[in-house]
Amino acid sequence: MIRTLRHLFLGRLLREKLLLVAFVGIGALWWLSAFAERAGAFRREAHLTTLRLAEQSQWIRNRTVIEETAQRTAGRLDPARALNGNQLVTIVAQLATEAGLKNAVSGTPATERSGQFAIHSSDFAINQADWEPLRKFYGALQARSPYIAVERFALSAAPNAAARLSLNLKVVSVELVNP
Repeated sequence: MIRTLRHLFLGRLLREKLLLVAFVGIGALWWLSAFAERAGAFRREAHLTTLRLAEQSQWIRNRTVIEETAQRTAGRLDPARALNGNQLVTIVAQLATEAGLKNAVSGTPATERSGQFAIHSSDFAINQADWEPLRKFYGALQARSPYIAVERFALSAAPNAAARLSLNLKVVSVELVNP
């Protein structure tokens, strides 16, 4: 087989030999390029996996410290003041009303459980508001800390009136749950 291919190649004109070598070279470069891309992706994924495993082993090594800290934190929280998802939405809406904000829209509360804690979160949007009621509302939210926390806060001017503000925020509350 090799002899036949060699005989075919050597029996060609010089320009045909050059074209064949060029096509084989282009094919080899193409293959090497694709191989290098796959090898790079594999290397990046292996590196990310190594980092994730290192992070997980660190969490596992620090497990006792984390659990002790969670116990101490839970001991400092007053279970009577902790809020569930519905209470979170109700109280934040009430604080908005007390601050004089009329265009408040609340989202559905989401709950994530983690050990002895249930973390409730909800999105709120307040449109076409003045600065002073927003400042009063934010102060009222801060007064409820650590039972209500602001996780995301985005304040922007309304597109049709620069003096009117729009606020999008995500509030979070922590509830103590018996594990």
